[in-house]
Amino acid sequence: MRLSKRRATTLNRRARFLHQHRKQRGTLPCLETGGTQVYAYWSCGEGLVVSVHLDTGEVPADLISPGGTIPVRITVNGRDVFVAD
Repeated sequence: MRLSKRRATTLNRRARFLHQHRKQRGTLPCLETGGTQVYAYWSCGEGLVVSVHLDTGEVPADLISPGGTIPVRITVNGRDVFVAD
């Protein structure tokens, strides 16, 4: 799947950050974009945890491949560590 520059820009501009709430103990810092959620948080005894949730039910149809998957590329310090088309 190839996103147009315009579509990618629109999705990025609509992204929002959800911070951990003091009163809601189960919440974690989260970035929502294009109907997906990416959590990045510190866990006692583990360190930095990054969790990607693609099953929110809110992903627009044009972002889902014909096979029902969502292309993902994860990088650490600019190097690909995971790629799925």
